[in-house]
Amino acid sequence: MTAVAQTAPAPPRHVLLGTSVHAVTLAEAVAWIDAAIARRQPVYVVTLNGAMLVQATGDPALRALVNGAGLVTADGVGVLLAARILGVRLAQRVAGIDLVLALCARAAQTGWRVFLLGAAPGVAAAAAAALRARFPGLTIAGVWHGFFTAAEEPAVADAIRRAAPDVLLVAMGAPKQEAWIGRWHRVLGVPVSMGVGGSLDVIAGRLPRAPRWMQRLGLEWLYRALREPRRWQVVRTIPPLFWLAVRERWRRR
Repeated sequence: MTAVAQTAPAPPRHVLLGTSVHAVTLAEAVAWIDAAIARRQPVYVVTLNGAMLVQATGDPALRALVNGAGLVTADGVGVLLAARILGVRLAQRVAGIDLVLALCARAAQTGWRVFLLGAAPGVAAAAAAALRARFPGLTIAGVWHGFFTAAEEPAVADAIRRAAPDVLLVAMGAPKQEAWIGRWHRVLGVPVSMGVGGSLDVIAGRLPRAPRWMQRLGLEWLYRALREPRRWQVVRTIPPLFWLAVRERWRRR
């Protein structure tokens, strides 16, 4: 573990509509997680998008769950838009999949053990194979699909504990994955747990990622909505988020 990672400062924390978000770059997020793993005290990371931010404004339990995270990154153009309206300066968008790949690259260097939980049967295993090929030396401590029942949760938790990962990546979709992590992260004793949405499907090659130019323009949400019609419900949260942010701005004035 590097000296820089062990002394990584706490990132600046801001509040958007009652919900926490940290102003970090991708590199700073990795450094923070590096330090958290060195401390060995279970924490979790939330990659906050606009849909979750809107939902949190009317769901105190979800808002408390996000605010209880050790690190909350701005994953989504909606969060950046709300921050700009409210006069909050965020370093950059830190997409969940970019953070996953950066963490796996770091894990291959440090020897961290990574556990993949979630997605449809076979997806986590395919993602594990793809990650090993992309990052030689990466240790995948275990995989488990996300289609298990509540009665099976203790068995899943036991498998994770026995695998003793340093990083647990949970792909169940937000906010289900955050709720699961909130219930189990302390029991599991994993230093860092993070919800990763559909990242495993993309890594496994089941879903394509938006072209680079769309990523740079912040239009990845549009590409995903066009490819996956069910995601239009996420897109529909942007106008309400805009209105909530404008209303809060005027209230402050």
